Amino acid sequence: MATPAPRAATGNMATFNILHGFPEALVRGMRSSFLADSDYHHLTQCENLDDFRLNLSETDYSEGIQDNAGLTPTSLQSAAVEKLVTEFQYLRTQAIEP
Repeated sequence: MATPAPRAATGNMATFNILHGFPEALVRGMRSSFLADSDYHHLTQCENLDDFRLNLSETDYSEGIQDNAGLTPTSLQSAAVEKLVTEFQYLRTQAIEP
């Protein structure tokens, strides 16, 4: 009588996070684009929108605000929302259905 092959335990290192590893890594990497407390502190000290743009130019939001010639609060909000939507859609395309 042959001994049955040992079954791999569920969740071992060979199969851990095999389906969702890449999206999880993307999310962990995107954490670095969050504004830090010091960034928020610098933004609260801004007196006008040009100072605001200068402080945001050092963050991941720099691409969105450089495209706007006339900087307004509405354009800042739309640039931030557009960045969020773009990143969410990218994550969504990398994920698989449950």
